[in-house]
Amino acid sequence: EIPLSKISLNEICRQSVLEFYELLTSRGLRVELEIPERPLYILANEHALQRILNNLISNSIRYGSDGGVFGLTLREEGESVAVDVWDRGKGITEVHQDRVFERLYTLDDARNPQFQGSGLGLSISKRLTEAMKGSIRLTSTPFEKTKFTCIFKQVPY
Repeated sequence: EIPLSKISLNEICRQSVLEFYELLTSRGLRVELEIPERPLYILANEHALQRILNNLISNSIRYGSDGGVFGLTLREEGESVAVDVWDRGKGITEVHQDRVFERLYTLDDARNPQFQGSGLGLSISKRLTEAMKGSIRLTSTPFEKTKFTCIFKQVPY
């Protein structure tokens, strides 16, 4: 159980990208942000949200930098709010897509010492998202778009 309160997702998204901005630009990545001006609120835990976004952003930098672009989109999806963290890197093949959220599961390239993935980040992200009554999903087409989407129920301001 984690304590939930009404949070502006816009602000958390901006802060998270800002934390990584220097690293993103030092890697030569073009940063594409779509965060609406109008605040979008959800019931969430600020620290948990930051952890989720930090995991997704650092994974995108680590595994998707070869695509040259990093993106974060915050959007309304019906009664919900969705955050997409995406890149145009080599992606995740379909055979691995269902398993990436499993604890300790890593792709072959994550075992490469250059990447050093622990296999915990996405598992933790999924558990935290679900603890806040949200869901997380992955879609990936190599070198086109790999996108992790977190969906939460929107609450009125």
